[in-house]
Amino acid sequence: MLITAAAGPDSAAVAPEPLARNRDFKVVLLGQGVSSFGDAITNTALPLLVLALTGSGFAMGVVGALSTLPDLLIGLPAGAYADRWDRRRMMFVADLGRAVITAAVPLTFWLGGPTMAVILLITFPLNVLRVLWLAAYTAAVPGLVGRPQIARANAIFESFFTVGWIAGPALAGILSAVVGPASTIAIDAITFVVSSAALLLVRRPLRPPHRAERPHLLSDIREGVRYVAGHPTLRAVILFWATSQVITAALATALTYYVTRDRALPADVLGLILSAFGVGSLVGSLAAGRRPPEAVGRALLIGTVVTGLILFTLTIGAPIAVMVGGAFVAGMTQSVVLIGYITLRTALSPDAMLGRIGSTARSISVGLMPIGSFAGGALIDLTNGGVTLAIMGAMLLVASGVFALVPNLRRARVPRVARRAPA
Repeated sequence: MLITAAAGPDSAAVAPEPLARNRDFKVVLLGQGVSSFGDAITNTALPLLVLALTGSGFAMGVVGALSTLPDLLIGLPAGAYADRWDRRRMMFVADLGRAVITAAVPLTFWLGGPTMAVILLITFPLNVLRVLWLAAYTAAVPGLVGRPQIARANAIFESFFTVGWIAGPALAGILSAVVGPASTIAIDAITFVVSSAALLLVRRPLRPPHRAERPHLLSDIREGVRYVAGHPTLRAVILFWATSQVITAALATALTYYVTRDRALPADVLGLILSAFGVGSLVGSLAAGRRPPEAVGRALLIGTVVTGLILFTLTIGAPIAVMVGGAFVAGMTQSVVLIGYITLRTALSPDAMLGRIGSTARSISVGLMPIGSFAGGALIDLTNGGVTLAIMGAMLLVASGVFALVPNLRRARVPRVARRAPA
């Protein structure tokens, strides 16, 4: 039976297991925490590698666009499959595939092959697997922890993930200077192996609810899109989130260029700045874990304004200490915003449509990021990294002002979910 746009989220019939005693939750947490450490390393080392190979901001923008293009092209089908398949198995296959593909970059470099060509060749399929993993992961969380604990679980996941983003960028900056960015990326391939192995230890299948009838894949996709389009709060929040993501799509590229070329600072300074962002993210997620933001719309607006102001601060020749402090504050606010956004989106989604609604949202937000990546890369080549960061900051402030006029965004709140006693 199909779920119509008017259907509301399902409720757990039994009180969920406490997270401290939830073995499967802790296994997934550990495995993905290790994987996030590898992601943080690659997020720092890959732009440095592309810049070292090409010296071009536009080339960095092309790689960034290829990284997010799968969200636009594959996002909707990925969500539909996550509502049909075993979500645990989807995550396992995606992580294992990413381990193999990521290893191609350091192997090519060590063998003296065309490293830049390989980066361009593997970036798209690597991120197709990322999209499949995200679709399965976001749909699996309610089944993993129970709906009443979604906000707290998201905060704990985010806290654990950001630990990797504290040590990862600093380590990547040091290793990139010592052994080179290509060799540094090999660590990410190893962490994907660990995360896929951890998923083999998860006992619960994390399958979607059984449906007596399974409609055509396109019908499933249309149903997810209609649900988002017909829900005024989801629609407003996702559109604002998408706008901010497109504006900042080239942020890592612009920051890398600004620090290492415009300011002529060593790579370990870039790692320090990104690590400070990770520390801020950890503080923000711990705070959200104690009291997740209920007024998500207000948190989105305030967080985006703060980020826009910080980007201006970075571009006025600020000393390293100020840049590190700004990154810390930005990480803290963005973490609170992210947790609130994901929690709201999940809370407003029926169990049988979690994959499709999450992927519809990512197709809009991340899927449109190639526009920002191409524009940001071109703008860096036309001007420099500092000007590009300043323009991003100005656009975030303007977007916040415009969306503050939308009542459904301004008043968006996470609904309370009542806990039920065991039957």
